[in-house]
Amino acid sequence: MHYHYFTLEQRDALTRQIQGLMNDEENRSGVKTAIARLREPDYGVCEACGADIPYVRLLENPLLKRCARC
Repeated sequence: MHYHYFTLEQRDALTRQIQGLMNDEENRSGVKTAIARLREPDYGVCEACGADIPYVRLLENPLLKRCARC
């Protein structure tokens, strides 16, 4: 599932998850990157192999850039 297939509710949930991580100092730069990527079509796509990262996995860790296999 690529970004444009996420429902508005899913995007809102991911945004809340990402923003909730903002208080953690060690994740701060990753959070800013994830927020920017969420607005791009490649959010949720593995940067290594191009496979979709499942929504459930992104909801658990919205900072992911790679699928479970990579």
